[in-house]
Amino acid sequence: MKKISLREFTDFPIEYYTGEPHLEMIGNFECVVDGLKSIIEYSSGKIKLNIGKRAVTFLGYDLHINSLTTEGAVVQGTILSVEFSDAD
Repeated sequence: MKKISLREFTDFPIEYYTGEPHLEMIGNFECVVDGLKSIIEYSSGKIKLNIGKRAVTFLGYDLHINSLTTEGAVVQGTILSVEFSDAD
């Protein structure tokens, strides 16, 4: 029986199935964040999220979290930049 690798089976990145954080930008107005651990900072101009070993910071205008679950969040607003750093 031939083994089929996950890469042959799907177009999704392998990290999507390994529990690693996953971010998906939709234009510059929305970002879906999977693998959320906690919210570090929250304001209309800056949202910083803990995604495990790293933190992701969204800078922009009218930023807010539209949806929040134990696994992820949807950041919306005018996203001007996304920065990655070590988690605090």
